[in-house]
Amino acid sequence: MNASAATSAWRHIDEIRSQKFGIGKTENNPLTKDLHHAVLALSAELYTKDVHFLMELIQNAEDNVYDEGVEPTLEFLLTGEDVTGSGAPATLFVFNNEMGFSKKNIESLCSVGRSTKKGNTKIGYIGEKGIGFKSVFLVSPEPHIFSNGYQVKFREEPDQNCGTGYIVPEWVSKKPTVSDIRTAYGSDRVLRTTTIILPLKPEKVVAVETQLSALHPEILLFLSKIKRLYVRENKCDLEDEGNDCDSKKKGHDYGVFNAEDLSSVEEEEDEDSSSATEEEDEENDSEFEADDENDCDLKKNNHVSITSIVSIYSETNLVELSDEGADARVVTLSVKHKACDTEETCKYFMWRQAFLVKRAHRVNSRNHVDQWILTLAFPFDNTLSRGTSSVGIFAFLPTAMVTRFPFIIQADFILTASRESIVLDHPWNLGILNCVPEAFLNAFQACVRDESMFPSVGQAFEFLPVQPSSVPELNRLRKSIRSQLRFLRIVPYETFSGTKVYASPQQVIRILPDFRNLLFRIEREGTSLRGLSTLKKVLHTSLDKDKYNAVLHFLGVVSVKKSVNWYGQCIRSCNLSVEVSEELYIELLCFLAHNWEMLPACDVSDIRLLEINKTEESVLCSISHILNRKFTVMYALEPDLHSWLNKFNVEFGCPSQTFFLANHIQKALVDHAKGPILCTWLSHSAGVTVSSSDYIHKLCSDISIKETRESDLIIKLTRFLYHARRKKFINSSTAYDLCAMIPIIDGLGHVRKKRNATLVPASGSNWAKLFGSVNPFLERNFVDISKDYAQNDGKHTPDKVVLDFICKYAKATDIPELSPPNAEMQMASSQLSMEQVFLLLDWIKVLRTNNSSIPDRFIRSIHEGAWIKCYGRYSSPKQSILPDETGKAIYDKMKYILDDYIIDEEFYRNKIAGYQDELRFLGVGFGFEHVLELVKTCFVSLASSSTRSFSVCRLLLFIRFLRKKNIVDLQWLQAIKRGKWLKTRQGYSTPEGSVYLQSRIDADSFMSITNLPLVDEEYYGYNVLRFFSSELKLVGVVIDIDEVHKLIAKNISFPSALPSFTSNFGLLLLECIKCLGFPVATNLIEMVKGHSWLKTTSGFKCPSETILPDSRWGPLLDALKISLIDEDYYKGKIRQFVDVLSAIGVAVNTADTVEMIGAQFKSLLFSSELSPAKVLSMLGCIRELGPTYSLRCSDFECLLTEKWLKTRHGFKTPNESIVFGSKWGAISPFVDLPLIDDAHYGISIYKFKDELQMLGVISDFEGGAVFVAKGLNSPIDPDFVTADGTIALLECMKSATLNSLNQSILDGFLKNIAESKCLKTTKGYLVPKECVLFDSAWESILKLSDAPFIDAESYQHDIYVYKDQLRALGVKIDPLDVCSLLSRFVLSQTKTSSIKRIYRFLKQLNWRSENLDECNDMVWIPNNDTSDEGKWVNSKLCVLHDKDDLFGARLYSLDKYYKRELPLFSSAFGVKESPSLFEYFEVWNDWALSGNHVVTTNECYSFWAFILKHWNPETLEILKQNLTKISATSWVSDGIHLLNREQVFLPDDLRLVKLFASNASFPLFVWFPKHEGSSSVSSQRLFEICSFLGVKKISESVKCDVQGILPADQPKHPIPRKGLIERGLIKIILCFLASHLIMAANERQEAAQSLLDLSLYEIDQPIKISYSLTPSPTAPVEVATQKIVFWEKNSKQLLIDQSSYKDRKTYIKFAYSFAQEIAEGLLTKEREYAVPNLRKIIQMGFGYEFKEDAMDDLLIMENLVLFVEDKEFLDAAFPCSSLSLGTPGKRLAPSTPLALSKKQCK
Repeated sequence: MNASAATSAWRHIDEIRSQKFGIGKTENNPLTKDLHHAVLALSAELYTKDVHFLMELIQNAEDNVYDEGVEPTLEFLLTGEDVTGSGAPATLFVFNNEMGFSKKNIESLCSVGRSTKKGNTKIGYIGEKGIGFKSVFLVSPEPHIFSNGYQVKFREEPDQNCGTGYIVPEWVSKKPTVSDIRTAYGSDRVLRTTTIILPLKPEKVVAVETQLSALHPEILLFLSKIKRLYVRENKCDLEDEGNDCDSKKKGHDYGVFNAEDLSSVEEEEDEDSSSATEEEDEENDSEFEADDENDCDLKKNNHVSITSIVSIYSETNLVELSDEGADARVVTLSVKHKACDTEETCKYFMWRQAFLVKRAHRVNSRNHVDQWILTLAFPFDNTLSRGTSSVGIFAFLPTAMVTRFPFIIQADFILTASRESIVLDHPWNLGILNCVPEAFLNAFQACVRDESMFPSVGQAFEFLPVQPSSVPELNRLRKSIRSQLRFLRIVPYETFSGTKVYASPQQVIRILPDFRNLLFRIEREGTSLRGLSTLKKVLHTSLDKDKYNAVLHFLGVVSVKKSVNWYGQCIRSCNLSVEVSEELYIELLCFLAHNWEMLPACDVSDIRLLEINKTEESVLCSISHILNRKFTVMYALEPDLHSWLNKFNVEFGCPSQTFFLANHIQKALVDHAKGPILCTWLSHSAGVTVSSSDYIHKLCSDISIKETRESDLIIKLTRFLYHARRKKFINSSTAYDLCAMIPIIDGLGHVRKKRNATLVPASGSNWAKLFGSVNPFLERNFVDISKDYAQNDGKHTPDKVVLDFICKYAKATDIPELSPPNAEMQMASSQLSMEQVFLLLDWIKVLRTNNSSIPDRFIRSIHEGAWIKCYGRYSSPKQSILPDETGKAIYDKMKYILDDYIIDEEFYRNKIAGYQDELRFLGVGFGFEHVLELVKTCFVSLASSSTRSFSVCRLLLFIRFLRKKNIVDLQWLQAIKRGKWLKTRQGYSTPEGSVYLQSRIDADSFMSITNLPLVDEEYYGYNVLRFFSSELKLVGVVIDIDEVHKLIAKNISFPSALPSFTSNFGLLLLECIKCLGFPVATNLIEMVKGHSWLKTTSGFKCPSETILPDSRWGPLLDALKISLIDEDYYKGKIRQFVDVLSAIGVAVNTADTVEMIGAQFKSLLFSSELSPAKVLSMLGCIRELGPTYSLRCSDFECLLTEKWLKTRHGFKTPNESIVFGSKWGAISPFVDLPLIDDAHYGISIYKFKDELQMLGVISDFEGGAVFVAKGLNSPIDPDFVTADGTIALLECMKSATLNSLNQSILDGFLKNIAESKCLKTTKGYLVPKECVLFDSAWESILKLSDAPFIDAESYQHDIYVYKDQLRALGVKIDPLDVCSLLSRFVLSQTKTSSIKRIYRFLKQLNWRSENLDECNDMVWIPNNDTSDEGKWVNSKLCVLHDKDDLFGARLYSLDKYYKRELPLFSSAFGVKESPSLFEYFEVWNDWALSGNHVVTTNECYSFWAFILKHWNPETLEILKQNLTKISATSWVSDGIHLLNREQVFLPDDLRLVKLFASNASFPLFVWFPKHEGSSSVSSQRLFEICSFLGVKKISESVKCDVQGILPADQPKHPIPRKGLIERGLIKIILCFLASHLIMAANERQEAAQSLLDLSLYEIDQPIKISYSLTPSPTAPVEVATQKIVFWEKNSKQLLIDQSSYKDRKTYIKFAYSFAQEIAEGLLTKEREYAVPNLRKIIQMGFGYEFKEDAMDDLLIMENLVLFVEDKEFLDAAFPCSSLSLGTPGKRLAPSTPLALSKKQCK
């Protein structure tokens, strides 16, 4: 604090106390007591709420004076600390960065009604009550002020020296000191210039705290100075007063130091000035907006917490209308409830308008005010949540009035004494309120028309006061606004071309969304909707939503329910049923079907909607025609069926006035997704039927009952039915019914309507093969079908298909379906062919299958006839045999016996066996039993006695034959088995039970262990019987080795002296067990388990006491003295029986061995203490076992599950222990790990690291990552971070991820690393998400200093190994992520070189933001000089190119600053390629508003070239709204002027252009480029655009006046009609009037007759004609010319200039004049629009002298049609050239059809 300032301030206070209040003097001031009572009375009267003192303080801050460049800021701090020493429970600090208190300010506080603000309202002061600061006494008994060296306080109670309170200043010399205030404010921050300290009254603490929290951010909206407002609260002091908060204060970040007790202000240090500089203010402001990472420290370490920050975030001027006294801007308010919170913002559209104060509303208190400044604030974001949100009226500061309007009203209102509300009946306030509707309407229209302000049009309509106000006076404003809105063009309506046009609410209706979408689709396909211009407008989609129902009702927009008549009007006016495509036509029908009940029937049913086929052409009919039963309309659901029936219906002449829908309409109907709904609607509501079957039945029925002998008609009908079935239009059942109904043509060519049955045609029939070609069944009325059906129709029906069809569906029958006659079959007595035999057998088969009776005579003749072919002869069925396969084999050996009886199957191609049942029925024999009977008897006899070897072999060979044929007789075989004919070592035995050895078991070993009969192989000869092993098994001999072993096991003789047996005994015993398997060998196994018969290294042992030797277990087995099998004793063959040995109890595998060893080990483990030495010894044994041994078996589970390893965490299991390694040293600062205690085991433990790993001990990060993940419970302190530690963490991450660590543990682990500043970058240590891993591929673009790249050198480049882990932590590695970070980081750069490198990088990677609306919208614009500096600008102010350099004053053209980077700005930052259409309009309008309204040719070219290049359907509507001036020229000069569209004309008639160009003194015609070849501006396109914009053609705008009619005596000479009024001329005129104008026949023929009635004359003088043009009412232009041809209608004469007539064939002007005069003479005023087209056609015909052949070609090219009645008229008028009419009722010459609609074309 400046000592001299403080001294001066102290002297000033002392002077006031002594001179004004008499303190220190002997005589008191008699006025002092009166001042005290005056202040007390005024405070009690004016303030009823505690909030008013806050308003007064805010008001005072607003009225204060601030240094230039300082952002006016007001801060409130509520603390529980009593800094004044007055015993207050809480203290409110008020800080303000104003210039500070002056002497006048202090003297004002020491007075009543003496304010420094009086008389200054014109410069912005808003207070008017005069006591302001005194209101603080409501909450504080002793307010203190520290400012500009002053440190004073005032007391509420009367001063003891003078008896006056409130206004007597006292100097503060002790508490609080400036240090105390700085401590409360923040010792590391520069104290504000002015500080007000209010020690609060106990009963006011809660009220003050409540009112502070209720302060709404909108307070700042209407304050002209205050831009930032802080509300802070020391919650620690307030909640824990008297506790240990003081101890907490001493260590907060603001560096509070202990206050010293200074007796006088002079002892303060000079450098502690109380007046903050501009830089200090900025520093203070930024401290409350510090980095978020410090905010939490503020809350932890500082007793001051930020509870709310309110500020003006941004302010943008939109428009300033100086003429109307209005301006608009957008203001953004921001609120932070806490500094570490996300900033909350809200935008307000501010409309401010000035109104002159009317005389009737002037008042004395505002006598100096000439204007009301009325401001309306419209919030168009979510309103800020802080404070009271229902504020409606402001008088610079908020009142308590609630309007229920969605906007705030601010003005200089006169308030009640409590400031709670305005005085509603006050004239001044009433005058202001009367201005609100006008201001609102102006503001609202600005919002609606400015589409860039809001994301949607509807948002502006949310500002409408839809809800009525509870205040009657304000409700009056609402009604006024509503009534005026209904006549404003504010409601957007659809043009269905993408543009928005506005109309008044009463001109707009709402329609159903389905119809709206339909109209959009119609417009998109190119169909014109010009008919909508005559109807009410359709509300725009953006407003036609349910949420705007109340708004639309408020405006009076017609609802959907009241607009039902509009749809029919729309369909008619736009001719939708004809013009739209098929798809949209069906959608239109869908709409009508869905809404049929809602729509008025009379409006829709009379519309010609449905297209039907009457003849070959289609016509439209209405639904009313169908419902009135004038005719029937049908359709089929299948398109092919429908098309086919439609065609036949036309061929049959549409019987009974029945018609079908047009084919393309039917197909579109049934293919549509809503086809079923449309079909239902057509049936129920439109009377259209779906019944193809009824149509076909009726057609067949009509022909069937018709008396006809025409076979062609019957065949045609049959062919029709064939195609119907072939195309599956009718099913089989229907086809059968219809074919049974129609007549049949028989084999003799007769038409037969009745028949009992139908036979197939004789040709190729079965019955003819057995009975001849004459129909034998004709007597029974069985009609055979004629072969005429086989003929084709020469078109689409192949040969015989119709015959096959009628045979099938007329159910034509043939053998074998026919029943035979009761007579002998003559052919059975002769040799039948194979085909006849099979036909006969098939016939018999069918008859027997159907249980049909077969006549006796017929079947007897078949039984007795010799018609079957055998090998030796033809035989009767009773003498024939059909053998099976076995019989054929026997036959091969006995042919000489069976030749005459065995059927020759080869003759019948081996097919006759398929008729076994039929052959048996006829008596044919089967089988071979009688052949085999003799052979069997012979072999049974031989088996009953001992046979020689050759007899046994023959028997076995015979058995082999029977077996192969699978015809073995088991009964016979049993007889063979019972004979004792097989020689064994025990003598002759039956084959059953005997054993024949083929295995490796020798006979001696077999005989030594069992007494079974063994075949004597020596007797039969070695290897002889081996060839009959299958036959021997068949007779019961045991041969299979497995069966032999089973017999041995069942008949084994186990000797008592087992050890004396050889090794073969043991091996045979094991072989038997092996072959038997489980559970068969269970008994044998149990038998051998109990005997000591296995030879071991320790003698003979039981199996359970032995181990199969394994070299791996050598040391352990030797140590434990375990018995091993003697492999040498068993000659190395014992290992063939490992499974058997295991089954009988021998330990043969690792598990069994370990089990035995484990039992021994457990005994050692639990019997004595496991010392370190034993552990080391055990590890040594494990090492000897080698790495191939697995320790994961159950018997060694104790090594894995018991806690026997000593670690730093105590005894642990191996998988809970870690063996120390170098990498663990980097992790140990973060986690205490369970490392094996080398102090317990010694360093020798590390020799067995591999063995410990085998046991499960953790040695690397892959297994130990879980310990690190679980132990890392918080972010790592940066002080402990090292490069090795970071690499170790990444390695742990890698292992944890690969090992599928528990997700929650892994997530916590990753989160703690991600929140740690553990990565060193070129910008220092940062958290991972702020870092980028540099890619060497970027070196050519970026430098390491351009961004926070990880310092790879610090990690020796090992960091690149962990890309996946870094990516998981948030490090930007992938190009898109890197680009996203750089796109944000670049905003912090201020060097052009670095920024350009980043831009090039983003461009090279083709980066673009996923959400362009949220991307960085700033672009760096380098300085034009050589410096590396520039500035950031909004991307909306930039374009990539301005090639014509038209927008230099408006936009930044980036191609001036960037080259390679250009593509990036459009894709990534939304920069436009070039100026937009609206910006071109703005430039155009600038030119139009310039003084001379003249533009250059280059400017014109540039503008129109852009319009044409970007032309689309929306452009037209935009042009109509924005382009009011058109480029015009005088045609003879090069000057281009911009004139109103009404003042210029399109030069479509050069004759008229030349006339007016030389006579007009100003431009009349639209400018067109002179050199189109080198210009992108097409004259034709420009002509069309101007025409669309409403610019009139000169030919349509000019007025013509014939100045004189020829007098009667004027000489005129008749001329011939030839070459002028010809048949060809009349023909083209009739066709044009009929096709283009749709003129009735009588009317067009009358017009043609008027030409025929003309008399042609040539005259000596031309007729003078005057033309007038009116570009403006005040400047008409008139010119005169002469006419060559003139039609005098009164006299029916056509007058022609004589000189022109002579050269008519070469004089082009004559052809034009003649055609123009005829066209104008024929067409009336209302049809004059067709004059140019008719003139063009007549002029073309004139060139060919109207020759009829040429005219026919011309009509074809112009798509014109001559109707029959016109042809008859022509023939009557020109009888000599009459032609034949042709078929009546059809259009003639030319045969060109009418132009199709879009629907038909598609």
